[in-house]
Amino acid sequence: MRPVELKIQAFGPYAERETIDFTQLVGRSMFVVSGRTGAGKTTIFDAMTFALYGRASGALRNASDFRSQYAQAEMKTEVDFSFTIRGDRYRIVRQPQQPHPKNKTPIPHEAVLYEWEDGWKPVATKVNEVQEQIESILQLSYEQFSQILLLPQNQFRQLLDSNSNEKQQILQSIFKTEAYRAFQERWAERFSSYRKQVEWAVERTRLKLLELEDEAIEDVSTKSIDVIHHWLNEREQHLITTAEMAADQKQVHSKTFEQARAELEQARALVSLFQEQQETVQALNQFLKGETERNERHELLRHLEAAATIRPVHDRLLEMEKHVLRMTIEDEASSKKLEQLQQKQSSLSEQQVAIEEDKQKILSLQERLRLIDEMLPRMKERAEHVTHREQLTKRAKDLSTFPKEARLQELQERERHFVETLAIEPEERAIDAERYVDRLLYLDKLETKMNKLSDQLAACERDGKEVQRLHAIQQELMNKYKQQEQMNMARQLSEALEDGEPCPVCGSRHHDVPQFEEAVEYLDERESAMTRLEELSTRLIEARADYRSLHQQLETVRREFDEGLKDVQVESSLTEEIKKWQTHTNRLQREERTRLENERTLRQLTGEMRQLEEERRNQFEERQRVLAELEATQQKLNALGQTEEATLEGLQTERTERQNLLTALTKKVESFNHDFEIVKKETWKEEERLTLLRQQLVEARGQFDIQRTIWSEQLEAARLTQERYEQLASRIDQRTKMQEDLQREEEEGIRLRHRIQMIEEKLGTVERPDLQSIEMKVNEAKALYERASEHFISSQDALFRHRQIVSEWHVLREETAREEQKLETIKLIAETGKGINPQKMTFETYVQTAFFDQILHAANIHLDQMTSGQFRLERKVETAKGNAKSGLELLVFDAYTGQSRRVQNLSGGEGFKASLSLALGLAEVVQQLSGGVSLETMLIDEGFGTLDAESLDQAIELLMSLQATGRLVGVISHVQELKDRVDARIEVKKSRSGSTIQLIVE
Repeated sequence: MRPVELKIQAFGPYAERETIDFTQLVGRSMFVVSGRTGAGKTTIFDAMTFALYGRASGALRNASDFRSQYAQAEMKTEVDFSFTIRGDRYRIVRQPQQPHPKNKTPIPHEAVLYEWEDGWKPVATKVNEVQEQIESILQLSYEQFSQILLLPQNQFRQLLDSNSNEKQQILQSIFKTEAYRAFQERWAERFSSYRKQVEWAVERTRLKLLELEDEAIEDVSTKSIDVIHHWLNEREQHLITTAEMAADQKQVHSKTFEQARAELEQARALVSLFQEQQETVQALNQFLKGETERNERHELLRHLEAAATIRPVHDRLLEMEKHVLRMTIEDEASSKKLEQLQQKQSSLSEQQVAIEEDKQKILSLQERLRLIDEMLPRMKERAEHVTHREQLTKRAKDLSTFPKEARLQELQERERHFVETLAIEPEERAIDAERYVDRLLYLDKLETKMNKLSDQLAACERDGKEVQRLHAIQQELMNKYKQQEQMNMARQLSEALEDGEPCPVCGSRHHDVPQFEEAVEYLDERESAMTRLEELSTRLIEARADYRSLHQQLETVRREFDEGLKDVQVESSLTEEIKKWQTHTNRLQREERTRLENERTLRQLTGEMRQLEEERRNQFEERQRVLAELEATQQKLNALGQTEEATLEGLQTERTERQNLLTALTKKVESFNHDFEIVKKETWKEEERLTLLRQQLVEARGQFDIQRTIWSEQLEAARLTQERYEQLASRIDQRTKMQEDLQREEEEGIRLRHRIQMIEEKLGTVERPDLQSIEMKVNEAKALYERASEHFISSQDALFRHRQIVSEWHVLREETAREEQKLETIKLIAETGKGINPQKMTFETYVQTAFFDQILHAANIHLDQMTSGQFRLERKVETAKGNAKSGLELLVFDAYTGQSRRVQNLSGGEGFKASLSLALGLAEVVQQLSGGVSLETMLIDEGFGTLDAESLDQAIELLMSLQATGRLVGVISHVQELKDRVDARIEVKKSRSGSTIQLIVE
């Protein structure tokens, strides 16, 4: 992320709109923010952080405090910040919650994020959406931004002092190690699910044996594999023997059953033949009984043939009869309709006289309407002028008096009062008193720090003496152990000496062996004492280093206190002096706030007065215009002259009434003419139709009489009467079916006689068999055969099921063994990834340590330069106690003592150099690896004041060397040497009405 432009409005100490254009740096990659205390230097970093995250850069300031006390009420507090990242350009416009200038409802917190695409286009318009988008673009949360890109005032050690878990989150966001964490979590989930799968496979293998449904299987399934195999083989052999015996029994009973069934089939055939003979004889006797009825149907069939011959003549007669009837009905209806039309025509003829009178009224109304239309335009124009004259007269009367005259006079009086009050200049400025209070507070802080360091130094001295005492005691104990060890060695040597053999120490061949006391070995105690001595030595070195560090800090603070006390006159204690000057400063601030409020009120009064005077002048000009227009309207009325007695409203009313009457009469006449013409046409048409109908009716009646004579002749020729024909008419269409039924019955009689003759020839002299006894014999043989078959099938099924289950069990057992081996491998990978290993380090942390080691390597290059090789940052490799995460804790190696210690023990200046080195190393590694996080900018708020002259020079040289990398470094500092060596400065100037910003590039 690299800033492009920052606009601040009514923000903190800035009353107006201030702009910082970072593009004016023109290739420079470092700038210094300078200004007096309280001018608003840190507010610049606050504005950037607030624009991005809606929060301040430090933990001591809140977004609700950003409203400027110097700004006018109508000016909104707002930050407009644009920046580039990875070639894309973004812009954020954000305003905090602030009071509304006119009502009690505050203006809410709002934010809009834009992206440059041939113009600014909004990407997110809600606060939550902007927050999510910014964290996605920068790939950093607010806390990570404050630890990596920004070193806030008094909080620059956050990244350095953070624990392993916090560093893990930072490295996770920067180097995108979520994939490794997801990898280890997937393996843990895989182990959990796979373990359940294996447990189910083991149980499924055991349940497969239980499918054998044997009484002994419950006990056998818990035995060893060899026992299970032996039992399964014995069971299979038993099932094979049972199946073979069942097959032999089935074959014997099958032959017996087949013989009995053949005998039964033969007997059933003879019985069926005897039964068919009996049924055929009965059917023939039944046929002979229906001979008389068949003759009657033959006679009926003859009559139906005759009726079918004359039916067309009868159908024609009925059709003609219906036609005559229909024509008669139409004749009667036409006569009735003609009579009604003639009556309606007569009625309309009687109304014709009244219609002629209405036509005369229409002509009269049309003439009157023409005259009214000629008069209306002149009447309407005069009425409009009269109305306009009345409106202008009322408007001129309203404008003759200015309604806000009293308010204007009141404002003029108040303006004179405020001018007289502000003419008196204050004797003393609050800013001078504030500076003096700041110096007193700084001295009080130094005094408190000096007292605290004195107490710490005394405590450190006491602890050091105690450690030194314990170290001396432990050293004496170790000397005793050494003496005892030497005595043991001498005793062992003397025991090995022999007369005549040279001593390996002195070479003498005569040995005077002294008497030794009984020696006891204390190996465990000696090792424990040695460990204790090493621990006390380490503590003693640390205590001496802490003492030197605290003593140096105390001397530095004491020199600063004495230097600051030179220009300060303290009559009593610092605390009382601070209270006295704070009270005095508060009084001066209240007076200045009152004066500022009076100045703001005076500006408001002046503005309101100008507005009222402008309104009064506009009202006078408006009245003059209205009077001129009133005079012009009166001249137009005079030109029109006097009008007729009739008014405009009366003429308009009369025209409406006459127009309505004209419309009604016209519709009435047109309706009468239309109805009269229609009735005349319909009457003529109906007369013609009635004449034609009567001619057709006479012709139809003559044809009907002729057809009736023909029908009588046809009945006589067919030897039928009218009544007999009507009885037969409904059955004429059934004659074909009746003829077919008679023919089929006669053919059936012939077939029955022939069938009886054939059966008698087949039976001959054979007697009827006893079918019941033969069926009983067959059923007995069948039952025996079915029982043998069922026994054979069950034995075969049992053998097949046994073999199938055993085969499936073998497959399942092999699969389960493979799954158990695979589970062990998955378990090892899952537990190692989760940190269940000697290092107690997860897979993600292991990957992060590789990145972190690169960061420390890059950071130590800078730290070595700034500390002249004294300090080096190291990653703690010892395993943490308990379940705490480890792998990313930091230690600092001190080359002066040769020992490593916790980074929290670094002094303020040392901590600043270590933090700066760590931030620079992190930025360099990220850029080398082309990660998703852009660390092109670093912002440092103070911290240089804690460095001595040599360290300051080293830090400045380091920052100046960064210009070659292209990274932008912004520094807030009061150190004059830093401001002198950097040619780009943002100067913040403080005044009574608020601070201003000026970017200077030399």
